[in-house]
Amino acid sequence: MLGGVLAGMSACVSPARVTLYDLGVEAQDRGDIGPALEYYKEVLMENPRHLRARFNLAVLYHDQQRYRSAKRHYKRLLDQYPEHARSLVNLADIATAEDELSKAHYWLLRAVDAEPDRAYPYSFLGRFFQNQDKRQQAHVAYERALALEDDAVTHYRLGTLWLEEGKEAEARRHFEHAVELDSRHADALYELSKLAMDAGEAATALRYLQRLAHIAPYRADIFSFLGRLYFQQGEYATAALHLWEARDIEPNAPEVEQLLLQVYQRMLQRQQEVVNRLSPESKRSIAGVAPEKPESRR
Repeated sequence: MLGGVLAGMSACVSPARVTLYDLGVEAQDRGDIGPALEYYKEVLMENPRHLRARFNLAVLYHDQQRYRSAKRHYKRLLDQYPEHARSLVNLADIATAEDELSKAHYWLLRAVDAEPDRAYPYSFLGRFFQNQDKRQQAHVAYERALALEDDAVTHYRLGTLWLEEGKEAEARRHFEHAVELDSRHADALYELSKLAMDAGEAATALRYLQRLAHIAPYRADIFSFLGRLYFQQGEYATAALHLWEARDIEPNAPEVEQLLLQVYQRMLQRQQEVVNRLSPESKRSIAGVAPEKPESRR
């Protein structure tokens, strides 16, 4: 009897309704930008105060570099929610792209004021100062961010700042910490591989690069770096394999072409050295000439 009641109750439970916003998020996650835009527009026609739909719509325009539309939606969101720091940071990013640096600085300061207990506004402010070569101010902003949150992105940015100042040991420490916090942080791994290579730690560099090849298989620079590393170690066939991977991803890279040429020249040189060490009889056999039979003494 109880089973029948439960079955009846479950039959009455209707599945959750899929909204236009849900469809927009699904399309955005798939990378279907056109449908995502239309879904979010429909949501906002029905409910102009839907904050998440407006922010996602602004981000899509932002990613497409349709800055006028992106700015319009960020600002409309801020009219409703002035403390939305993500919108403020993104407006700063657009202002920087449009070379309006004083405006970018203004938006970032507003973002810091909006969420003073969050790390990411300070991290973006540090990146802004770093790009303007205001290193001391960048250090202060990054350290303030890290005091609030042990964040992989900020550690990576601070590492690049130390690297610009020639402090490789400090840079390496922050890159390593970024990877501890986020094992898939490709940029930090790449910087670590370069630092290891410069320090003569080929095995360590190779370990970082092999991880990177799995994390970011679309980056030609990683496979090019792997090819160069194997080339320096004399593993020419493996070097060629990775360089062809790089060339497939980025066909018009002259440095990859040059490296491939050097690899095949070394491979030919090595083959010639092997041939030179062979006996005359073996050389004739390789060339398709049967070795002469010794004359019979009978």
